[in-house]
Amino acid sequence: MLNKYQVVVPESVVKSLIKIPLPWRERMAKAIDLLPENPFMGEKLWGKLQGKRKIRIYPYRIIYEVDKKKQRIIIFEAGHRQGIY
Repeated sequence: MLNKYQVVVPESVVKSLIKIPLPWRERMAKAIDLLPENPFMGEKLWGKLQGKRKIRIYPYRIIYEVDKKKQRIIIFEAGHRQGIY
C-alpha cells in the first residue's frame, strides 16, 4: 500500500482561505482533503511557477508543490485567480 502524502498549509494560506466566501472555501477544503490520495491531480504550471501545480475552483486557485522525497504537499497560495498569478 502506498503511503499518503502529508499536506502542509502555512498560516499565511490559512488567512487567505478565511477571506474566501464560504461556498468556495468549502470546495477548496474538499480539494485539499483529496490531495494526500492523489497529489498529482492538479494541472502543472509553467514559467515562474514551474514545478508547482494548481487546482481550479472557479474563480479561485490553490497553488501547491509536491515533495516526493519527503512525501509532502506544500500549499503555497490560495485565492482569487487575479491575485495568484
